[in-house]
Amino acid sequence: MESSGSKSYLTLLKTNRPFRNLWYGQVISELGDWLNTIAIYTLILKLSGSGMAVATAMMAKLLPIFFVSPIAGVVIDRTSRKRVMIASDILRFIIVLCFLLVDDEADLWLVYTLVVLEISMAGFFEPARSAIIPSLIQRKDLVTANALSGSTWSVMLAFGAAAGGLVVGLLGIRTAFILDAFTFLLSAWFISRIPKELEKSDAEKEKQNQGGYKNFIEGMRYLFTEPIILGLSLLKTGLAIAGGIMTLIPLYAHQLFASPSAISLGIGVMYSARGVGAAIGPVLVRKVFGDSSRVLQVAIGAGFFLGAASYAFMVQSNSLLGASLSVGLATLFGSIIWVYSSALIHMEAEEGFLGRIFSTEMGILTLVMGLSNWAVGFAVDRLGLTLEVVVFWMAGLFVIPGIVWVGFLLFVRRRFKQGRCVGSVSPVDPSGFNPVPVMRLGKK
Repeated sequence: MESSGSKSYLTLLKTNRPFRNLWYGQVISELGDWLNTIAIYTLILKLSGSGMAVATAMMAKLLPIFFVSPIAGVVIDRTSRKRVMIASDILRFIIVLCFLLVDDEADLWLVYTLVVLEISMAGFFEPARSAIIPSLIQRKDLVTANALSGSTWSVMLAFGAAAGGLVVGLLGIRTAFILDAFTFLLSAWFISRIPKELEKSDAEKEKQNQGGYKNFIEGMRYLFTEPIILGLSLLKTGLAIAGGIMTLIPLYAHQLFASPSAISLGIGVMYSARGVGAAIGPVLVRKVFGDSSRVLQVAIGAGFFLGAASYAFMVQSNSLLGASLSVGLATLFGSIIWVYSSALIHMEAEEGFLGRIFSTEMGILTLVMGLSNWAVGFAVDRLGLTLEVVVFWMAGLFVIPGIVWVGFLLFVRRRFKQGRCVGSVSPVDPSGFNPVPVMRLGKK
């Protein structure tokens, strides 16, 4: 059963105009992102055909966020989150158009440079979008909003990847980059329609700021004195262990097909399978089991174990259909981890720290995801391992964070029963949620 008082997805969009504009911006922006991703994969495979070249591009898409996240988190909590998102979109519009300057293999350095710049802007945009959500909706609708955002990402992945494969295959790589660039302008326009008064005023933000460095240290101190929130913020890092699947997908397509157009379509199909699986996961669990915090906690643990089993199934796949099915199932369970960890953070963390929390979370997970993609490229090109062996090892590693999460939940519950935690359990929300107990280890 769903929590009493929580809205349906359609009702939330109909009745909440600010959140609806944020959602429109997400839809348009993420559609362009997947057009861009398919175009970059196809471009690099066309220019080099190297697994390490693809892995390098993936690292360029991920690692910059690790370095910009300390700055991004402070900026997001000190200034208007709306303005941060608009500025990021406009800069990405300019950056993506520069991909049109790439002509041959000698320009690969430019591809990597532009990818680094583009993803650095995303390192500001995505945490700001996550941090602004509680300002736009009621607490009782947080799970609904996060599930909708997660499902939107999934649908845009499925549709955008398929559309990207078609656009690149039929109209060419340059057309995909042009379309992607203009999606950022449209996204910025929708976000500009969010009322400014829903955020804290600049004057209020300045009152709580003593300086960027002190704000960063304050954010880290908050995380380490709130073990529950720290644990929740590391869940996506566990999910990122299997991030190398992003490099494996184009390599699988390259292994199955010969022509560039068939490769781009194969990549699109497998990425679409990811999107379909991710769209189903959180919605299905919420529909069948409800959205109490207990359900969210258990679903996260199950997601790791079932996701590992899905990747193991990919080892036996020697066709596009089998690979797409295993990828879709793995992403179905992974999306549960992603969406529900974000919802629990929104329910438990203080609003003034959300920018730093989500930026730190994004920085660490992208570091691990980048290393995972590098490891895949290294294992295939330098160690000579087959794709099936690499997937098998990835499935085994994916079990580890699931074991750690289950142990963490048991440890926290035991400490509360024994009365070892300072403070008290958060009250039950009137909407019917049972928030995660917040472990208060010291005074604010």
